[in-house]
Amino acid sequence: TVYYEFFNPKAEKELEVGFEASPPAGDADLYPRNGQHPYISKFTVALNGAQLPYKVAIVQDSLYFRNGKYKAITSAQASASLEFSDTPEFFYVYHFKARFKTGLNIIQHTYTVELSSSVYEHYRIDYLLTPALRWANKQIDDFTLRVDPGLMQDVHIPHTFFNSSVEWQFTGKGKSVLAKKKKGDKAETDSTEFFIQNGAIEFAAKSFKPAGELYVCALRSGFGEGPENFDYRKQALPFAVIGQPEIRNALNDLSKRILRNLPFARRGNVFKSPELQSYFEKQKWYLRDSAYLPDMDLLLPEERAWIMKWE
Repeated sequence: TVYYEFFNPKAEKELEVGFEASPPAGDADLYPRNGQHPYISKFTVALNGAQLPYKVAIVQDSLYFRNGKYKAITSAQASASLEFSDTPEFFYVYHFKARFKTGLNIIQHTYTVELSSSVYEHYRIDYLLTPALRWANKQIDDFTLRVDPGLMQDVHIPHTFFNSSVEWQFTGKGKSVLAKKKKGDKAETDSTEFFIQNGAIEFAAKSFKPAGELYVCALRSGFGEGPENFDYRKQALPFAVIGQPEIRNALNDLSKRILRNLPFARRGNVFKSPELQSYFEKQKWYLRDSAYLPDMDLLLPEERAWIMKWE
């Protein structure tokens, strides 16, 4: 759900409004589906509580709307451009006419997006922020972004529009760490990895002028292509529940004990066993909680099944 408040200080007027969506890339269905983004469905838009009809344009550059008309290409043209390339050079604009009354106007749009994945990522979400620079006041006066991937998950967010993790707040419990960019790789920027036990993470800013877009991804642990057996002496464990299935076997008894206690370590359990405590304290996601008391009934269903697996 995306929620906007616009203030119109003058007389009522009708404007063309559009929301841009980047195309999929890589190992995905790149072709338009019925003239729309192949991974976006159930799109709705409402102005001041009233549902509005919308259309979708396929465009090739940011100057796609001139003199009241869209400079668009057809689905056939978009598909033809992909014949010799797996990098789409077009994107989608979901647009509609909106009559802004004098004073406050609220636009809210919702949609379902089928998340992309790869051998490196469980999923990835991209959202365009810089189109706000083309608004009348060239900024978002009061901006709030909320990312809620669910319980016991971790996500990477590159520093494309913010400088530090201190600009984000946890609404529940979690921990963040800096992931420095690789030396010599000019195409990358630093990222922050957020380990979220519960709640969400929020970024808020006044007079926000985004310098880049939003990219959220959940990286795979690497066990899917790694060794058959988990060895605590050589390998770290993923925080996210979504990464559990990639771990298949344990090399020895201590490795097995560590795997069995992973759900409790996620919650900051302080272990009586020196071996367990020593291992988990070295995990970048571990957040010690002396008040935590292990309780099987409060674990996620997949975590309870995980513990039974390593009995």
